[in-house]
Amino acid sequence: MALSFWAKAARTSPLAVGGLFRATRCARVPRYVSLSAPSRITSARAYSSTATAVEEKPEEEPEDQLEEKPEVAEENVADSVVEGSPFSSLSKIVSYETIKAITVRPMKLTNMTSVQSAVLPLMPQLTAPYNPEPEDGSKPLARDLLVKARTGTGKTLAFLVPVIEARLKAIKEHGKQAVKDAGLVTDKHLESRAQRIFAKTEVGALIISPTRELATQIANDAIRLTHHHDGFEVRLLVGGNSKGKQVRDWVKGRRDIVVATPGRLRDMLQTEPEIKAGIAKTKTLILDEADTLLEMGFRDDIDAIKSYLPPTPVRQTFLFSATVSRAIQQVARATLDKNHLFINCVSDDAPPTHAHIPQYHTVLPNASSQMPYILNLLAHDQLTNPGASKVIVFMPTTKMTQLYSTLLMQLKSTLPAGNQTMVYEMHSNKAQHQRDTTSERFRNDKSGACVLVSSDVSARGVDYPGVTRVIQIGIPANSDQYVHRVGRTGRGASKSGRADLVLLPWEIGFVTWQLTDMPLKPLTVKELYGQVNELVEKLDSDPKSFFKGVAFPNPYDKLGRERVVPQAFPTPYKPKYEGIPDAIKLLLNRIDEEAVKETFASALGFYFGRSPELRVQRSIILQGLRDWSVEAMGLPEPPYVSEQYLQRLGLNDGRTKRFGTNVRREDPRPQRSGSSPWMGRGNQRLRMEREAQGPTRSHDEEYTPDPRDPSTPPDMYRQRKNFSEDYQRRPREDFGERRNNEFGYRKPPGQFQPRGNAFGVRRDRDQGQGSQRWGDDRRRGRQDSEEGDF
Repeated sequence: MALSFWAKAARTSPLAVGGLFRATRCARVPRYVSLSAPSRITSARAYSSTATAVEEKPEEEPEDQLEEKPEVAEENVADSVVEGSPFSSLSKIVSYETIKAITVRPMKLTNMTSVQSAVLPLMPQLTAPYNPEPEDGSKPLARDLLVKARTGTGKTLAFLVPVIEARLKAIKEHGKQAVKDAGLVTDKHLESRAQRIFAKTEVGALIISPTRELATQIANDAIRLTHHHDGFEVRLLVGGNSKGKQVRDWVKGRRDIVVATPGRLRDMLQTEPEIKAGIAKTKTLILDEADTLLEMGFRDDIDAIKSYLPPTPVRQTFLFSATVSRAIQQVARATLDKNHLFINCVSDDAPPTHAHIPQYHTVLPNASSQMPYILNLLAHDQLTNPGASKVIVFMPTTKMTQLYSTLLMQLKSTLPAGNQTMVYEMHSNKAQHQRDTTSERFRNDKSGACVLVSSDVSARGVDYPGVTRVIQIGIPANSDQYVHRVGRTGRGASKSGRADLVLLPWEIGFVTWQLTDMPLKPLTVKELYGQVNELVEKLDSDPKSFFKGVAFPNPYDKLGRERVVPQAFPTPYKPKYEGIPDAIKLLLNRIDEEAVKETFASALGFYFGRSPELRVQRSIILQGLRDWSVEAMGLPEPPYVSEQYLQRLGLNDGRTKRFGTNVRREDPRPQRSGSSPWMGRGNQRLRMEREAQGPTRSHDEEYTPDPRDPSTPPDMYRQRKNFSEDYQRRPREDFGERRNNEFGYRKPPGQFQPRGNAFGVRRDRDQGQGSQRWGDDRRRGRQDSEEGDF
């Protein structure tokens, strides 16, 4: 009866109303983010393979912020929007739900940046469907963009808003067209069904990002922007997560926005027909951080992916880059429509984004000063930013990241915040879900004293708010990477920050030759120690005034559960500070020589490839790292590395010991009387005979492992020029079973520490049981080519 009543009221059949009820019920199914962690949390959370806008319980919104949903009428607002204009000025060309997500919840933004004010007013033409022949006979509007904008200026929002609005418009128009094609004037059920099928079969936008971390960040921003749009879904296709789960979610869910890294996407296009068919109907392609994509060697992957997409100009393309080099121009010509817009948000006389950040470089007198100096830098930051210290420590290689994070975890008790200091670790050897969790925990850390020890996976594109200092131990890969690392601090509303570069004596050439344009100031060890001593005296003399103005929240939440919040430093601190050298010496007595040997080999591979930038010979680098292993790491003697292992690392660039000597060599080509000297060079038989003899010893000598060498093959450490080969397609090697002891510490004889010390620390008679944490799923020798991390 009820069904017939509603059918009569709606002037349609009971069957149609039943379908409408089913559609309504399906639309009300709660939506969630598919997380790698077991818990389900609110929006903007890092997730694994798929993401859906989160259904949150509506909060009471301030009446002065929310208005009735306006009727959207497109107007030309480009002339009235300038840098710093409020997002509310776009209300006539951007949907109410998107504006609400930006200005009220969850993003809570007010004004536009330069790149946003340049791109978003173009919404009417950017969201318009492809029309090669306008009805009025005019030239088609430009729908493709080449945008030059620096990292950290709001580029993500600038391309996500047009993508979302275009997707909403396309879904709406497809539903109307389906009704029209059926010869009907109106049919809500048919329109809704057509829209659902369209959303599940055609990709709205494909966003390609160079790294997993940046791709995850973009996907989370898309979730937040679509918070108030019903049913909007985001797919994340990156390595490190279950490929099968990503395919299953692809088949079952919508394909509104797809964010991917080049390697994983290309692999799935070649092996998964469902993904290949869906990508073939992509409406918009976005290349974010295009310059980084090329630097990391993804040009071939981009070309291959482009072959699966609709051609230009049917496919809309946005290309965002911090620079517009010749290589970027070549990609633009091959990817963009000839009728495209170039938007330059970087003026020629504009200062670099890192210019406002104080930058210092320190050349240590010897390697033994390295660890004490690092601890002094961390102590200096905690004392200058009480209750708000947040530091990123960048290391050149993965092995160095593992080793130094372990050391800092053991030595954090010597810092002003003591054991309250949170130490995080990030590198490519970690499983993807661990990297996601670490990134999220560091981003949301409220302890007031935290340190992230990271390789270059965190150097570009990833936004960590509130970073007070960036410390670089050793040289970066190049000057651009130095800038990207420094750019992790001084971001957002708080422009304060600081950058420190710590070098060994033989690394000074990088500053004098590669960083001449950087505003670096020299800082000696004595000067820093003097500054720290003054702060220590100030803390111990009057702790209350030292923390004046610092808020200390209740360490317990409403349910009585303990939480990590900023706390006052225990005093007096001076005895603990003066005990730093003894604490380091005691720790180095327990260090694992095998871990130092592996770190030593990885550093050789990294620095040998940087010899031209350093302007030093590789033999000097070798001796410098040998000194480091003894003076900084406390080994009795340098690790043994065979001559053959060093040659494979690139000590002599593959040259033999006789290279450059005046040795008479016989010409292997037969000389014929009366023939020209070039005769015989193209002889096929001679060439085949030389190939049958195999490669010469000087170029590809067969490597025979020495049992005293590092266990990881040298080719895994040797510096590569680019990283175009996706790590998912590279063969993985297993170097024995997983070691259940922490990287950098000896296994205790006969037993391991209990849970909480995943790699084990030797039990000392006078100290009792050492405490450790290490949850890394570490596979030795694994390299992640997507980030170029060693």
